[in-house]
Amino acid sequence: NLYLVLFQLQYKYQINIDGTVAAYRLPYLLAGSGVVLKQESHYYEHFYHQMEPMVHYIPFKQDLSDLIKKLEWAKNHDAEAQRISKNAQQLALDHLLPKEVFCYHVVLFQEYAKRLTKPPKIVQGMEHVPQPKNKPLCSCPSTTEKVERDEL
Repeated sequence: NLYLVLFQLQYKYQINIDGTVAAYRLPYLLAGSGVVLKQESHYYEHFYHQMEPMVHYIPFKQDLSDLIKKLEWAKNHDAEAQRISKNAQQLALDHLLPKEVFCYHVVLFQEYAKRLTKPPKIVQGMEHVPQPKNKPLCSCPSTTEKVERDEL
């Protein structure tokens, strides 16, 4: 619920914990004014390779065993925590606005199309959606950089 996420953004410390997948609210938290404490996780989203621990967020162990210690660190190092928060806000502005997310999906589907082994099958009820002509193709170098993980 977006309202709940916006309500929570008023807090100085934002804790991001995964569920059965990566927590979808992380981009909202990064864009907020609080510092994000992010759980270490094997889940990831397309932008995680652009984030650095202690630069864009404060990491804590997956089992939460050091979460209180990390919160205390943030409280005792307010200037550093605010710097991390500002870095996270800038990352969100540079890479997580709708245009950048759209560009990521354009690149994703282009790469997916290259991997198809046979043409898609058109079945009854499908509708052809013509593509606009004379419009520039999406170019987004930040989303086409080589990353360590294969996200396709």
